[in-house]
Amino acid sequence: MLGHLFNTRLRAAEDALRQGRLDEAYRIASAPDMRANRHGAELLARLQERLIERARERFAADRYTEALVDLDRAESAGGASDRIVALRRQVDTVAREEARQEHSRRDRLAQARRRIEQGSLAAGGRILDAASAGDPDAARMKQAIQSRDQEASETFAQVEGLIRGGQWIPAVERLAKAKALDPYDPACLKLEAELCSRVLGAVRQSIREGRVGRARDELACMGRMGEGSPAKREIEEILGLVKQAGQSMRGGEFDAARQSVMRLGHLAPDVGWASKAAKQLSAIDEMVTALRAGPLGAFQHPGSPVVPARDRDPMQPAGVPAETVALRKPHAAGALPDRLLLLVDGGGSFLLLRNDRVSIGRAASSRPADVPIFSDLADRHADIARVEDDYFLFSRQEAEVGGRRTRHQLLHDGDRVVLAPKAKFTFRLPSRKSSSATIDLSDTSKLPNDVRRVVLFCGTAKIGPGSDAHIGCRMARSPLVLFERDGNLWVRPEGRGRAASEAMPLEIGRSIEIDGVSMVAKGVKSEE
Repeated sequence: MLGHLFNTRLRAAEDALRQGRLDEAYRIASAPDMRANRHGAELLARLQERLIERARERFAADRYTEALVDLDRAESAGGASDRIVALRRQVDTVAREEARQEHSRRDRLAQARRRIEQGSLAAGGRILDAASAGDPDAARMKQAIQSRDQEASETFAQVEGLIRGGQWIPAVERLAKAKALDPYDPACLKLEAELCSRVLGAVRQSIREGRVGRARDELACMGRMGEGSPAKREIEEILGLVKQAGQSMRGGEFDAARQSVMRLGHLAPDVGWASKAAKQLSAIDEMVTALRAGPLGAFQHPGSPVVPARDRDPMQPAGVPAETVALRKPHAAGALPDRLLLLVDGGGSFLLLRNDRVSIGRAASSRPADVPIFSDLADRHADIARVEDDYFLFSRQEAEVGGRRTRHQLLHDGDRVVLAPKAKFTFRLPSRKSSSATIDLSDTSKLPNDVRRVVLFCGTAKIGPGSDAHIGCRMARSPLVLFERDGNLWVRPEGRGRAASEAMPLEIGRSIEIDGVSMVAKGVKSEE
């Protein structure tokens, strides 16, 4: 009976060998009782030859791992022959060399990709020139560089036309697009220098003509372009003196306004109206002094100094005694809610969350999460936690992040997160200057109060029209910064050299307007 079973297995192994099913033949013939049998040993010897032959074929087809497996089985079938040892050495050598070349290829592509992402297309192209002609990844990257070069060239031509037509705002916008494509292109740098010169020249002309509002708008359209240049700093100083003089004049401080105008005249002698304004302010100051020394001055509240312009409520008339002025004060420190609804004119509704860990869940719940979505989610479906400058997703059920199923994931800028069919969002880190992040909801995902973006607030957030803004607002003439200080929210213009006095408190429930942007913050209770 046992002999019959052995013969059946032996015939099965021979059939498999004859039909080229070497793996099956090896599985049967490598059994100990087969090895001990004379017919089994002959079968293994034939199988060894076939395995060596197949190893050579796989080696020729660059299937090195499979070739080494065949050589291991061939050695097990009939011992380590010189042919097996030599072929194994050859496969190992070639496999290591190809692995080294593949590592070098991947490293070259990574270097080129970093240079391209940093905005240096030319440097990325030079790295890719060393790639082999048959590398498909390098070819695709070269094609992408060529496309960006072509798009940049077309944009440069558009910028030149806009400059010639004196259309500064669209020219600046187009140049910003060109810089995003290839910021180190010599043509881009040349255009930026020319545009800066043209715009600053127009600003100077507007100042000379006395059209200060237009000059301010023209300068604002430059954004950060030309920042740090002596010409732009000088114009910013000139406009700063004009603003300072105007504020002093509104506050009844005519002599201070005259001093600012005189400094303006020394800084920009070609501004003809400055000397006239200085004389007028001097005359007004003399007249006001005379009036206060006359009979009308007796009705000024005794012992009550006039509130300085920098401390006066902008709605309070100049000259009113100090004790009658109701100065605005921010709310008490520590009273700032952890959840805030920020309504921005021209921007929409934004949910600001100040905690380092926020929950995401179903809106229709007796205990809504920090981010309540109208979707089929659990009450507390997932959390996003901020750890130093990093953000992590912790989901109680499997979620999809960047196309991968997971429950725990470090989030990167641009990651697409799917918690449910109607709970999808994109995680973003808009600005390198701030650790605050945003959650941009998809069109099918809805939050209360028509909120389309959640801001995971960490000290500061940018308000403006650009893609690097946490709080989008197309009405902003220049970027603003929302920041927290001593338990209060404040808003100030972005940029170097801006005085701290320009910051305005954003009190809960009170609307403010700064640089043309109106906004109001409201507290949101966690149980609502």
